[in-house]
Amino acid sequence: MKEILVRLAREDDFKAIEEMSKGVYSGHDYFLCVFNEWLHSPQRLIFVAELGGRVVGLRAVNIVDQGKTFISQGLRIHPDFRGQGLSSRLISSVHEYIRLHHPSVKRERFTTKSDNIERLAIQKKHGDRAVLDQDILAFYVNQGEISPEVMNKVSSEASIKLHPYNKNQVSEVLFSEGVSNILFQESCLIIDWEPFEALRSNIDYIFQDRDYQFADRSAADVSRGELPKSFSHGRISPRTDCVHWVTTIYTDDPILYRAHVLQQLKCALEQVHGSFIFSPFHVPSLSNEGRQILKEDLQLRPVEFFTFGLRLFEKEFK
Repeated sequence: MKEILVRLAREDDFKAIEEMSKGVYSGHDYFLCVFNEWLHSPQRLIFVAELGGRVVGLRAVNIVDQGKTFISQGLRIHPDFRGQGLSSRLISSVHEYIRLHHPSVKRERFTTKSDNIERLAIQKKHGDRAVLDQDILAFYVNQGEISPEVMNKVSSEASIKLHPYNKNQVSEVLFSEGVSNILFQESCLIIDWEPFEALRSNIDYIFQDRDYQFADRSAADVSRGELPKSFSHGRISPRTDCVHWVTTIYTDDPILYRAHVLQQLKCALEQVHGSFIFSPFHVPSLSNEGRQILKEDLQLRPVEFFTFGLRLFEKEFK
């Protein structure tokens, strides 16, 4: 068996990564859209595997949680080289690099599709801990398709005032221990498939300049002891063939959920130019409510590809 060379990625690896990514996620692949940005992000590492001078494998990691966690992402092997054990050797080399250069790391976290049978079987075999599950909905949205009258009518059914938060307010108010333990399951935020602890040290890794955050209690309310029961985050997420607006909504209350869905949809309509896919992540118990709002009330068309949810796993890293 030929030896593989695992190294950090370079800008000129893009074409090879593009080739091995053809058809991934049926046009909803994110990686090519973030490759250059991630390449220059200090907490992110992108590794490639070379075989005979050809780039045939990819793995990315994100060092977060005060250097104690790495998020595994983007594992892929060129279709012509699958079934040769390359992924195991690539992962092993990545882990060796992390042990050497990031010795404070104690945990690996990764998210996967809930219908990824092969990956789920691996998690079960190795005893990885399932941390949480979220359902995902996805609907096509065309500008002008939703009339202001319909939006106002649907919004009137959720007479909840939501308060905008900037990232500093989230850090100081919502990431305080007494709030984050209640608001976020396992004190964990899932932002566009990436898991982060609700730590102030993570704030610049979690939030970007054009993100939108809302809670049902203002920062002033929280300072008076009125704790929020809901929070949502939304952002534009480019994909290879389309644009997504991904929003994670943290609540198990259907009325609060409705308010956040509609608020995030309004933000998306204002920020995205042209058609896009609106995709809320939430606890599984709220999926029927989400379909009622988006499919029945607003008459949006579901994206057939999205028939799965998200599952977060973690394991001790030694």
